[in-house]
Amino acid sequence: MLGRRTPQTAFADTDEWYKRIPPGSVWAQVRAWTTAHIHDADYQAWYAETGRPSIPPSFVIPLLLLALRQGWSDREAVEAAFYDDRVKFALGLSRSPEIQIDRSTLCKYRGRVLATDTDRALLQQTLRVAADAGLLGADEDLVDSFMVAGAATRQGTLTLIRRAIAAVLRQAAAEGIVAPSLQRTDYAERRRPAIAWADAAARYALLQQLVGDSTVVQAWYTGDRVGSPSLQQAVALLATVTTQDTEADPAGVGVRIAERVAEDRVISTVDPAMRHGRKTTATKVDGYKSHQLTQSVPPAAGARLITAVAVTPANAADGAPLPDLVVERAALTGAAPAQVLGDTAYGATTVQTAVTAVAPHTAVVAPVPPATNQAGRFPKGVFSLDLAAQTLTCPQGTTVAYGMLRPRADGVRVARWAAATCAACPLRAQCVGEPQPGKRAPGPRSVTIRPDEAALQARRAAQATPAWQAHYRLRSHVEHVQAQQSRHGGRQGRYWGLRKNLGQARLVAALYNILELARVAVLPPPPLRPRETYV
Repeated sequence: MLGRRTPQTAFADTDEWYKRIPPGSVWAQVRAWTTAHIHDADYQAWYAETGRPSIPPSFVIPLLLLALRQGWSDREAVEAAFYDDRVKFALGLSRSPEIQIDRSTLCKYRGRVLATDTDRALLQQTLRVAADAGLLGADEDLVDSFMVAGAATRQGTLTLIRRAIAAVLRQAAAEGIVAPSLQRTDYAERRRPAIAWADAAARYALLQQLVGDSTVVQAWYTGDRVGSPSLQQAVALLATVTTQDTEADPAGVGVRIAERVAEDRVISTVDPAMRHGRKTTATKVDGYKSHQLTQSVPPAAGARLITAVAVTPANAADGAPLPDLVVERAALTGAAPAQVLGDTAYGATTVQTAVTAVAPHTAVVAPVPPATNQAGRFPKGVFSLDLAAQTLTCPQGTTVAYGMLRPRADGVRVARWAAATCAACPLRAQCVGEPQPGKRAPGPRSVTIRPDEAALQARRAAQATPAWQAHYRLRSHVEHVQAQQSRHGGRQGRYWGLRKNLGQARLVAALYNILELARVAVLPPPPLRPRETYV
């Protein structure tokens, strides 16, 4: 049954130790929010009417938030609640530790939070408080993303296949389904196979055994042995990790590890949703990507709040979740933003079209992605485009007409100059490059003309104006929010799976909003007396 707090003071609090906690500290801010907005009665649906009283939710939920901010494990969080006066004050505890909690209780509560979407409700609650205080508008939101390191370890090809086979056999055994006869019998062991790992021939032989056993297992668990959806999912994962990194060996009858990287490569059987991701060419992360909408408000005018959160595998494009973010923002706050300001990743026409489809009144303000070309060669921007005449003029002054060209399936027309014209052009080296010995001569030059070229040209002209540039500088404010997310544990995933990482992102965003509301004095000062006793 639900355990509740009672406003009683213990004898250990008579020295008023709690007055030493700084009023502006995170401990006081969390205490103020918990007292005002997290009430045990709101979680009655989690419990039966009879039974042993639970640990009050108003004690565990703020502890989960503080554990994320401080980077504590469940064991460390429990110890902090028992020994640290600051944590006791934040949770509303007496100095005498009458409430004792086991780390397994934190795990169970976290499961309830995810199962009931309480993580989303907590984020929405912060936005409602902001709306009631007049701090939540719908004029403009900033959008950006950052990488989140996954909690699971990246695995190599041999380990992936071996662990995937072991997972299938383990699930089949749990369902009472007989296993096939395999070449290797050590799949139940967690340690690596005892081979000479420095010997390429030994690794090659192990690969043949693993792929052979994988083929047998995939063929075995079909028909009468197809099993439950969990077993089917394990077999499908095995098929994926076996084929993504292997190919037929042209020098033999077996397979070899392919010298390529699969487009959507699974990197862990422990957390199959993790992916390789790059935010920049120098920064690679194995895990997830957190996407956020942040209110575009100068700090002096109010709170810069996180209004929506989404999490994707790390290899997802930045702009892909923007339509879902806008929809989620409308669901959490009651209104979609009038416009969203983002970087070049959100300037693609496909992204803007997708946002318009779900939120017709939301505009996406972002730079047009630059036209790509080989380094040191003339970019598309130096060619003179006449949309009315449908002609294109190169820097040397040669004009070609593209209006009569047959478009591709995607509507793009490709304007090409004559080979003889490019061969005789004095600017050839700057446009297509010089011929290399033993290689085919480069050229002629071609330029693509998109169906929405007129709109792209208009956007490029607008973003070159001083007014547009001044407004675009507001986008950098999102970097401060991301820095705060890092302080609150946002860049390090602590759990396996997409849903749990989304839950972590929402809780981190909720904690950020709580502290932001406290910064602008929306929250009342925390009560000083503890409310420790529970029944």
